[in-house]
Amino acid sequence: MKSIARKLILATIIPLIILFLILFLMVSGHVQKSIRAETDEVVKLSAISASWQVSEYLSDYMTIVETGSTNTLFKNFMAKLTPEKSVKDEPEFSTVLNELKQIASLDTTNIQAVWMADLNTSQLIMSDGYVSQLGGDWVITQRPWYIKMMERKGLSLSEPYVDVSTQKLVVTISIPVYNNGQMVGAFGIDMSLDQLSTILSGLKLGETGYFCFVTDTDTVLYHPNSDYALKNVDELPVGDDVKDFVKNPSTSIVEYELNGEHTYGFTSSVGTTGWKLVAAIPKAEVEKPFIELRTLLFVTMAVILLALFLIVFITSKKLVKPLRQLADVADKIADGDLDVDLDVKTNDETSLVANSFDKTIVRLKGYIAYIEEISQLLRQIGNGDFRLHFKQEYDGEFAIIKDALVSTAEMVNDTLLQINLAAEQVASGSDQVSSGAQALSQGATEQASSIEELSATMNDISTQIMQTAENATKAKSIAKEASNATSHGQEQMELMVEAMEEISRTSNEIGKIIKNIDDIAFQTNILALNAAVEAARAGNAGKGFAVVADEVRNLASKSAESAKNTSALIENALRAIERGTHIVNGTASSLEEIVRGSDHSAEIIQKIADASNEQAQSINQVNLGVEQISAVVQTNSATAEEEAAASEELSAQAQMLKELLSKFTLSSDGVVEKDYSFNNTEEVPNFEDLETFPADNDHTKY
Repeated sequence: MKSIARKLILATIIPLIILFLILFLMVSGHVQKSIRAETDEVVKLSAISASWQVSEYLSDYMTIVETGSTNTLFKNFMAKLTPEKSVKDEPEFSTVLNELKQIASLDTTNIQAVWMADLNTSQLIMSDGYVSQLGGDWVITQRPWYIKMMERKGLSLSEPYVDVSTQKLVVTISIPVYNNGQMVGAFGIDMSLDQLSTILSGLKLGETGYFCFVTDTDTVLYHPNSDYALKNVDELPVGDDVKDFVKNPSTSIVEYELNGEHTYGFTSSVGTTGWKLVAAIPKAEVEKPFIELRTLLFVTMAVILLALFLIVFITSKKLVKPLRQLADVADKIADGDLDVDLDVKTNDETSLVANSFDKTIVRLKGYIAYIEEISQLLRQIGNGDFRLHFKQEYDGEFAIIKDALVSTAEMVNDTLLQINLAAEQVASGSDQVSSGAQALSQGATEQASSIEELSATMNDISTQIMQTAENATKAKSIAKEASNATSHGQEQMELMVEAMEEISRTSNEIGKIIKNIDDIAFQTNILALNAAVEAARAGNAGKGFAVVADEVRNLASKSAESAKNTSALIENALRAIERGTHIVNGTASSLEEIVRGSDHSAEIIQKIADASNEQAQSINQVNLGVEQISAVVQTNSATAEEEAAASEELSAQAQMLKELLSKFTLSSDGVVEKDYSFNNTEEVPNFEDLETFPADNDHTKY
């Protein structure tokens, strides 16, 4: 992540670099143009000055030549000469020779000779006494200087040449001599160019610049490179652009390449001689001040940029340092450490940020007080105590948390209160069910015992009735012997009467037992209904018990139905017994009348036998009913025992639920107890005062 310091540096230095580069290019371009213009002017002025010096140097000798051409002695002497006569034969010869010598003595260093040439005789007279022969090989009109002089029609300078005797570079200055408007000859001097070379070599054009002296025929008179002397420009090992530049002078500076080096050149005319002075200076030297200035400018800009970079860097560091402190403080706050030392002393926006951090720390400490109290209340709820005691005045988002905590605690408190009530009702119902189940089990056990006794009695009755039937049958066969056995029959009848009375009493007892069974079945059904109601109240915890209660209710219904069937059978048996009793009474009466007739006794015995058979069948049916009642009673007994066990288990579970609920401390008047006295160990600041928090730069440690 880029830092603010880097961003400030980039945002400041890069535009400055761009601006400096633009400024550098503009300034360097302007400076280069100025230096080029100044250099051009200097080269021009230097070339013009050098050409002027050369021109002035030559003008002295040209003046001598012009003056000599106007000498009356020379004009009259040449006008007087004739082709047939040698100049030495003329009386004025010695005077003319002395005059030539006198002119030559004006500059013995540079003037090699002073001469005059007669046109008519084609003779040459020199100041050193040399005179060409009349009619010899020396012909005036064939001399190069004459030809050039005639071309220029006046003063002219010959091509340079090496003097045979002195081996010096010499040039001839000649001018026509007129007498009365007619050309009679020529006057001139042979001038050494050593002094001119010295002058040119002494002229400086910068440090490496130089001057070159070229004649009007493009012959090099002087060049720093002596190999170029006396050579035509076309013969020099230079480019065509250089040759064109020398041959065709320009009024402006010309750039060309010489020996692989770019060079600036300028050509200046030397007076009226037609000669040219060429000034040449290497481009590198011309641009050297510009390069030095550009280097200086570049170094200056670099130093300025470096200084600006350091200033921006130091300034940005000063700006970033408090921000880094704020970031460190923010990291500590993020880690939960509010005991931070915020030492930021600035007079800019950073101080405002620091003040905001101070307010944030105060606010967070208040939040911590909220969190600590909420954590303590949550631990209290976790320990089962739902009586909440708030000491803080909650605002903002924490007010929502407080409301959620209160609503949650109230919901759990109300739920547990309802569970507690349900548990108490389940415990009470389970106790009742357990007691009923115990009573039902005990009644079922007693009923089973009574049924067993009833079954045994019914077996005895069945046996007795069968025996009675057998006896009646035997009585039919021995009716005729009735009279003999009347006494014995009387006794048997008494026994029968007692047996019938016993059967009647037993039947009455069976009716009572059946009544008890019916009552037990009715109570069992009611208990099963109560158990089903309580199981429904218990919800999921009473589902198993509801099944057991439903089964008990079914068994009670079956017991009631069986008891009704048994009661009907017993009533039939009682009616049969009652009829048997009446028959036995009748029999007793009949026995008293046995004497009156055996036939009538046989008929009665036949009826008794028939009734006994019917009784035997009824007793068999009663016996089957009793066996069914016995089976039902056995099932009721087992079910009652299971119900009792389940009721005991339900009672134990209800007791356990009550014990679990006893661990919770519930409030019937609401869970919240408000106390905003702020009696906690650390005082929580008033957040409303944060708006007037001091905005100074002295931030104390919190």
